[in-house]
Amino acid sequence: MTALALSLYNLIAVQREPDTDVALPHIVRTAQGEDVWFYIQPTLSTRVESTQAELINRVDLRMTPPNSGIRKPAFFWDESGAYAYDPARQNLTYDWKADPSPLLVSRDKPQQPLMLFAATGWNFGAGTYQGRMTLHRQSHRKPLTVDFCLTLSASAVDTLHARGQNSWIGFRDDVPEARGGGCYTST
Repeated sequence: MTALALSLYNLIAVQREPDTDVALPHIVRTAQGEDVWFYIQPTLSTRVESTQAELINRVDLRMTPPNSGIRKPAFFWDESGAYAYDPARQNLTYDWKADPSPLLVSRDKPQQPLMLFAATGWNFGAGTYQGRMTLHRQSHRKPLTVDFCLTLSASAVDTLHARGQNSWIGFRDDVPEARGGGCYTST
């Protein structure tokens, strides 16, 4: 009898919808010229054994400026890519891999897409921006959201302007300067 109950429980458990987790990386990158490019590589996974997979069909990024006098950027998921290390120049390069497309997440197939979000005709200024990434599910379950903040010093803004659209700078949330406030901070 116990074996039957255990078997029924296992059958029900593996047929339930997966419980998807979203974890943000310790580093994000941004570049700006005429537009802002924001690179982020979240990890999407599930720890629950399930025969079903989660389909993420849209990802939104919102940033709220430090004061209400600054226009909010309208970010959109522009493309997905991959980083490659160039040993000759000792730097990281970015390669386009795909247009935005649904992400299939299962226990056996976690996802770690490198997403490039763009905000046209907008630039960062100094201050702390409140960010929210929203991942919409095909199953019509409640979207997954993850909040973060990004702090740009005046020096970081100057560096972004000097480097231009095709050269990013990194921001980390695990360096001593960021640990107190928990925000991504320029390195």
